[in-house]
Amino acid sequence: MVSGKNLGHRLLVTLIDQYAVTEPASVWGVIPSDERDLSKGFEDITYGNFANSINLAANWLQDHLPPQNPAAKLKKKLLLPSPFASTSAQAHLIEASQCRVYLHGGPPSTDILEVLSANSTIRFMQIPPLSDLLWQSTASEFPYNMTWNHAKDHPWLIFHTSGTTGIPKLVTYTHSMTSSFDAAELMPDASEETMNRHFEHRRWYTPLPSLHFVGMTVSLQFPVFLRSVVVIGPVTPGPTQPHVAKGVLEHSKAQGALLPPALIDGLCEDAEGVQCLRNLDYVYFAGAPLTRRLAEKLIGYVAVKPAMGSTEAGAYFIRTIDQDDWQYYSFRPGMGMELQHAADNMYEAVFVRNPQVERWQQVFEVYPDIHEFRTKDLFARHPTKPDLWKYVGRTDDMVPFSHGENLYVADIEAEMTSSHPAISAVQVGGQGRPKPFLLVEWKDHLAPHGKDKETAVAHLLEQANQKCSDLVKLTPDLVLFMGSDKPLVRTVKGTISRRESEKLYDEEIDRLYHR
Repeated sequence: MVSGKNLGHRLLVTLIDQYAVTEPASVWGVIPSDERDLSKGFEDITYGNFANSINLAANWLQDHLPPQNPAAKLKKKLLLPSPFASTSAQAHLIEASQCRVYLHGGPPSTDILEVLSANSTIRFMQIPPLSDLLWQSTASEFPYNMTWNHAKDHPWLIFHTSGTTGIPKLVTYTHSMTSSFDAAELMPDASEETMNRHFEHRRWYTPLPSLHFVGMTVSLQFPVFLRSVVVIGPVTPGPTQPHVAKGVLEHSKAQGALLPPALIDGLCEDAEGVQCLRNLDYVYFAGAPLTRRLAEKLIGYVAVKPAMGSTEAGAYFIRTIDQDDWQYYSFRPGMGMELQHAADNMYEAVFVRNPQVERWQQVFEVYPDIHEFRTKDLFARHPTKPDLWKYVGRTDDMVPFSHGENLYVADIEAEMTSSHPAISAVQVGGQGRPKPFLLVEWKDHLAPHGKDKETAVAHLLEQANQKCSDLVKLTPDLVLFMGSDKPLVRTVKGTISRRESEKLYDEEIDRLYHR
């Protein structure tokens, strides 16, 4: 268990400065020595390096930002827009957050120029290269003298939701919200084995960037509060590909990884990737369910655990349970979460405001005027262990049709994806239409050709329709195959963005219904 003064009331910013003075050689994180050749190993970034680079950045920003323009040390808010969001979504986020300066580590790309063109008041600024910030000469100290009570409610980072089913929403994190893992050490059951015990004092890798709250948690909260070391992979133009993740795991001495299931799937396509995962102490999966087929390749070699959270509510703090129940969650009482009946055997996770546990209910910092927050996350109760819950999907996964019938599509999509090794992803839709459509995306190197595609999908349709009423059965005439040049749209977590994917194929889907 983490020990120290003022647990739950410590600021990330001041702790980094403290470590830089008291233990400057302690390692915060590691980065590739050569991003083009990961076999050359990884370099340490010490707290001395880290604090110095922060001071360099703070001094540079102070010198270059307009003085009247509303990065923690400058007491300014930092918006972290996902480059995977559409340009219209990014423009919306900039406008909604009243962002006035766009910082970028290079000249503006075509997409950035398109985003900026929607807002005449924003200014583009190219920041110094990361190598200059990390390894340049010693910076002038840029002190941050705020106490917990003065700073805890100050806004710092602006994240946004993934926008899986609509326009992404802004979520502003205060300093208090970025210390949630420190506060979790004060929960009544903190002496029990919890996921914090798995995260502390180990090297952890996640491909999720720091613009996502999971990436921020692994890169800031894990090292600073739990004294882990963050493994940072190379910069990639899109979501991290399996061969890159494999290189990171092979050469970084990582001991744990927090990965989206789609990446675990990619790593498990060959023996080397499987072995990289088996060499770890822990594999946590997040963002979507992990299929049994994948879990069975790992269990017995590495501890496989589920992680969960949301941008608004932060991390869901869970107890550790037997490996046999690897796909189930046991939520800690300090979260104030209730599982409320939604439909059939499905229950929705709902945060209910409770003054006794409010320190661990960050969602009510985001939405101070509500009494309960419905997460839209659906769970099924364990058949014999009533405190264990299996994630089954989202309330957003219920598709309503024109005749009034509904179809819960998450199970169908998961079963189809796991049933055929050549399928990368599927999406079932059809809201407001008489029947559902099916979008199928193939793995390039495994995709069948011609009629073989239709034959493969026909079997999957037959299986899926066994669980569907006649009004919502899937039919071959409403199936659309994705081309490699136009894949389904992903969120930063690697999950399918329903709204954006359907919008991308809007014309083709329309033709299916009118041919």
